[in-house]
Amino acid sequence: MKKNIFLSSLILLVAPVSVGCATTAETSTDELSMLVGTYTVGSSSDGIYLFHFNQLTGNARLVTSTKIGNPSFLTYTRHPDFIYSVSEFSNGQAAANATPFDATTETFGSTRTALASTTTSGAEDPCNIWTNGRFLVTANYTGGSLSAFAISDGGATLKLRQFIRFQKLLDNSVSHIHCARPTPDGKYLLVTDLGNDCIYRFTINSDATADNATPFLSDRRIVYNGPQGWGPRHFVFSSDNQFMYLINELGGTIVVFRYVNGNLLPVQHVLAEEVPAHGSADIHLSPDGHFLYASHRLQNDGISIYRINKANGLIRKVGYQRTARHPRNFALTPNGRFLLVAGRDDNCIEVYRRNRRTGLLQNIHQNISLPKPVCIDFFK
Repeated sequence: MKKNIFLSSLILLVAPVSVGCATTAETSTDELSMLVGTYTVGSSSDGIYLFHFNQLTGNARLVTSTKIGNPSFLTYTRHPDFIYSVSEFSNGQAAANATPFDATTETFGSTRTALASTTTSGAEDPCNIWTNGRFLVTANYTGGSLSAFAISDGGATLKLRQFIRFQKLLDNSVSHIHCARPTPDGKYLLVTDLGNDCIYRFTINSDATADNATPFLSDRRIVYNGPQGWGPRHFVFSSDNQFMYLINELGGTIVVFRYVNGNLLPVQHVLAEEVPAHGSADIHLSPDGHFLYASHRLQNDGISIYRINKANGLIRKVGYQRTARHPRNFALTPNGRFLLVAGRDDNCIEVYRRNRRTGLLQNIHQNISLPKPVCIDFFK
């Protein structure tokens, strides 16, 4: 049975949110801060929400929110404390946002926004963001491009320094950039192109700063050409950094790679979707590195679960957990006890207890209700 409590009238004025509550006593050492990005267009959402989440009990509490348009992906940085997010628009408002955050008072400062392109049609629908503290990169889906921003003014100012377009590679393809993430050694940035069924690699130039003209990204090359129509989307590296796991949105498959000095060597691929819905989305490892999880949408929405052979990186399916509708993103708590699923179309975040031995998930029915959640990020 779902247990809901209503927040105080002051908190309810911040956002239309309700939170399930556990009865187990909480401890401060187990309390995390949890940021949630949402879709605001067509919903009553403010944009970004801050919760406290106890990773021992599964209990959540809304703290505050801040208004930002369509922050569908975000990341938190410390020293300085900033939340960087995209504004996923396709009408000339596509942008990267820098929002100061005071960790002591848990308050948001005034957001500064930088457009993801100098033209109105160059960087539509940014859907992923990454930063190394000096530069910030957005992956722009509809525009088929990357935007690289230099960070200055103590983290507050973003200046567009590189705008990289990708062209179609086949007559019937079109570029859709979905994710940009560094390799474990920090030397390269890997970029998935869902429309061209490939992964690009860029060299990250460590000498580039906001104060010089050195390009942050250089030496573009393709390091993986996948089967046509699979649609590479997100990826994650193993805990020992030797293997990479890629989820393909349209093919519903997971590809396992061995990572060697910037090169990707495919060693396995498995069918991850249980029905051909062409909506696979997110992929994450358990903190202990023994299990892999991938989300799937549009039909039979849920999470597929795999055990990892840490010696050779190969995966074996051990289960499938049905979830709320449209699990575009999910996250595991740092202690590995819970997995939280952002169910966009059911306007809730579901909380699942994870069995550390089997990897399987159990819904504890402590849903966090809020409009159109699509991104979860934990920090202490």
